[in-house]
Amino acid sequence: MGKVVKIDLKQIWSDFVRVYPTALNKIVSRWQLSLVCIFIIISVFYLDDSIRDFIISIKNGFASDVFDFGRWYGNGALTLYLFIALYFGGLFFKQYKVRDTGLLVGEAYIYSGIVTLLFKSLFGRWRPYTNHGDFAFSGWNWDNNDMFSFLSGHAAVSFALSAALASSTKNIYLKSFYYLLAVITCLSRIYHNQHWPSDVVAGAINALLITGTLVSLRKRRVAAEDIV
Repeated sequence: MGKVVKIDLKQIWSDFVRVYPTALNKIVSRWQLSLVCIFIIISVFYLDDSIRDFIISIKNGFASDVFDFGRWYGNGALTLYLFIALYFGGLFFKQYKVRDTGLLVGEAYIYSGIVTLLFKSLFGRWRPYTNHGDFAFSGWNWDNNDMFSFLSGHAAVSFALSAALASSTKNIYLKSFYYLLAVITCLSRIYHNQHWPSDVVAGAINALLITGTLVSLRKRRVAAEDIV
């Protein structure tokens, strides 16, 4: 078991070294898709107020319960629990796929989280509840949570988790269910007035890029092992 853990630790380091250059290469090589993503984010910026006002106007008990669940799904605790359960459960019962899914969940959370923290600190965007407006950016900020709006951490966490889980199954309905949970989380951040719509869109794109890159690195690794 110790030998397996050492192998996984080496994989974590290898992924950390390669994930960002590989993701950047994807952004450049698939520049058409990158431009579409940038266009979407910029477009949503100009719709932030109207979208937020509409979602906040949804006032009923069912919506509140659903969005409370969404906030929980993206707060990071569930991701930690699933990482522990899947990784160590797969390790103990010698289930490679389960263990690798757990590892992917943990890596996607950490690596997308690093990007999230960097963007939050660089942009210093004011959260909507502060009433500074949707185009209020104050630049570098490290410790004021009121200025940690762009991009959404909950959106990144939920989409990283959902994308990692979705990659472990070929069932289209189960995949759709996982992504639905992430969408609910994104809507909950707007509903609770913690983020602008553009924040959650950018957070989701960040998580999908990083998790997708990790999945592609795994596929290359498996292909290389098959050749050997």
